[in-house]
Amino acid sequence: MKRATFLITFIAALLLVLFNISSCVCGKIPSSLAKGEEDAADINEGVDESPEIEIEEEDEKDNDAQAGEQAGTASEDEPAYDLLYNPPEGGSPENIGKIIFCSESEETEENGDYYLYSINPDGSGMTRLPFFGNWMWHPAWSPEYSRIAYSANPGNTDKIFIMAADGSENRQLTFGESRDKFPTWSPDGKMIAYISYIDGTPNLSVIDIYGNNQKQLTFVEGEDTVVWPGYSPVEDAIAYTYNSAEEGIGARIIVVRSDGTKIVELPAPGNPEAHFSHPGWSPDGKVLYFLSNQSRHVEIWKIDYYKLIHNLTAAEDDKYDDLGLMQLTDLYGNGVAADYRPRVSPDGKKIVFCGGCAEAQISGFNLITINTDGTGITNITDFTIDACEWPDW
Repeated sequence: MKRATFLITFIAALLLVLFNISSCVCGKIPSSLAKGEEDAADINEGVDESPEIEIEEEDEKDNDAQAGEQAGTASEDEPAYDLLYNPPEGGSPENIGKIIFCSESEETEENGDYYLYSINPDGSGMTRLPFFGNWMWHPAWSPEYSRIAYSANPGNTDKIFIMAADGSENRQLTFGESRDKFPTWSPDGKMIAYISYIDGTPNLSVIDIYGNNQKQLTFVEGEDTVVWPGYSPVEDAIAYTYNSAEEGIGARIIVVRSDGTKIVELPAPGNPEAHFSHPGWSPDGKVLYFLSNQSRHVEIWKIDYYKLIHNLTAAEDDKYDDLGLMQLTDLYGNGVAADYRPRVSPDGKKIVFCGGCAEAQISGFNLITINTDGTGITNITDFTIDACEWPDW
């Protein structure tokens, strides 16, 4: 009898265990186990269980911010800069054809600050652009005409900035002790080439529009200088002026890639002491315009860059004999002096440059336009004192 009672008790206990196991497998928690979890919840109530998760989320935020900086997006502590980083599709056609330049105050302030302006090619519609700091100058249109690069002096030295053409956004790109001037845009609008006075000597550098990936491209020393760069509008080619300190050698124009690789140097002028300087490109990138005093007075010259590059790799019997090197203008004969920065209109028909009176600067610096065949000299600003300088078209 005792054995039968024990057997019945054992079978009942076994069935109870099997029932509990079955309930767990099916996702049902037995009441005895559920009571234990409720007790654990009571014990842990009010205790923060998420420190480890929060740390992971913070790490993710940091990683996202770093990725955003590399991709050109702003972090939470930085403005979005939507127009600077993501210009409108199709650009800003309303700005195409407008000339931008820098000038002292149009009120003719004595020792006034420099401001940026835009003006129509016929001299009408002169408009002062938003002011962001001391001595805003050396403006350059972006390829899609919705942004402007320029240099300014926010403290003790010049730095490179970019701004939306309407002035709604503005950002400083370069920092440090060196003077940074003469910005020019890459054809894709993602890089800026400029001159940086590293240890007092001007050399060519590039930087992206997010302020990253700065790279020095030239390494002249001593009294040699690299100045006045111009990016090709169609390819990875930057033309600049190289001034050698060597006696009897005038300035030369050299073209390099954005990694510093030399492409070509323009042929030396017949007079070795003459200068080739201030290069500017045609819209199709096939012609380089520049200033030269090879004919004694400073005039606008040009060379067929396409032919020059072709001859570098062409067979001897396939090379061009005539590179189209020629003087375009007779500015001095018309009482005009060319000072710097010839820039070609978007349609390739005209050139604007900074100039003045050939005999004496009695009328200050002005913006002069001329047809690419050398005709039609026009002073479109005609100021009496204020300087109109560093145009871009």
